[in-house]
Amino acid sequence: MKRQLIAVTVFIVAALTIGFVNSANAVEKNAQTTICILFDDGVNEKLEARQAKAQTQLSDWMDDDLVRVFARYAKVGYQAKLIEKRRDFKPQSNDYLLTVKIIEYRAGSKAARMLVGYGAGGVSLKIHYELFADGRNAITTKDDGVFSGREWISAARKLNENMAKAVTEKLGRK
Repeated sequence: MKRQLIAVTVFIVAALTIGFVNSANAVEKNAQTTICILFDDGVNEKLEARQAKAQTQLSDWMDDDLVRVFARYAKVGYQAKLIEKRRDFKPQSNDYLLTVKIIEYRAGSKAARMLVGYGAGGVSLKIHYELFADGRNAITTKDDGVFSGREWISAARKLNENMAKAVTEKLGRK
């Protein structure tokens, strides 16, 4: 009876050890990639108060939406989070820094879009973004822009999707 109890105990310990080692290897193979997002609204003293307010509003929506867009890439191992300052990024394996700056934002005219159509009064948005692995040397840099005859949210979403796609391709994930 004691031999059987010892044999069962050894078997259980061996099974748990093998299971633990296999699960640890699976975690390493499927390590989560964290994209730390640093967003710059591009507001400076040269902008009129109305334009500065519009760009701040756009930036506030766009940075939160970029996190949501990356959440859709969770199946390939992504997690995104916003950071406030560049020094908040601590380079580690599987961590990347994505800096985004609004270069130009023209809200257009909603009245012209509604009355005239055909692109009149459209929204124009240009951004510059860089992806870093170590925080110092960019592994990809791009200027992107979009013109939309729809609302500013459509333009911002399109640029966020473009960024997520470019980062995914650069990091070799699909």
